[in-house]
Amino acid sequence: MTNTQSAFGFRHLGYLPGYAPDMALTTRKIQSTNTNKIFFGDPVIKSPATPYITAALLNTTTLVGVFGGCSYIPVGGGPPVWSPYWPGAAAQDAIAYLITAPGALFLAAALNTAIVAANIGANIGFSTGAGSTVGGAFSGYTLDQSTINTTNTLPFTIVDLYQGVGNGADPASPYNWVQVTFNNEMFRAGVTGVL
Repeated sequence: MTNTQSAFGFRHLGYLPGYAPDMALTTRKIQSTNTNKIFFGDPVIKSPATPYITAALLNTTTLVGVFGGCSYIPVGGGPPVWSPYWPGAAAQDAIAYLITAPGALFLAAALNTAIVAANIGANIGFSTGAGSTVGGAFSGYTLDQSTINTTNTLPFTIVDLYQGVGNGADPASPYNWVQVTFNNEMFRAGVTGVL
């Protein structure tokens, strides 16, 4: 079955063998004046010289983690609101919840050309995309197969191809789904990949 294009960011699947399951989410702050939306499943970075996080835009910056929602007080006041995405403004700084466990395993879709079994062990970057507030506010990020390399600064390592059925399961057609783990992340120093 040919895959159809779908973007859902980095969906947490579990943990690599040998790593303890760590269901705790790390908290960080989002600056209340940050007008850039952050969606569920977006990789995030720390803003330089500040305590705040923002969505990652470059493949060469050390990740802080993957965004898993936030709580904030809406502009105009009221009780705190939990949201699967950062809407781009709040009355005060928001609390972001992040997946930061170094052994976390994620599922993500290929941007275009198929990622194949020969790429397992290599490092890979992402392509940013427009997130959607429809159906749960999911990320638009995908894996960018044009970045596959051994470079130790790339943010993710390819662990396996999607072993399920249905969309994303055809490794021979574009837009297939792939299992990845952190490579260059605040709790995991980047290593050279294997091609």
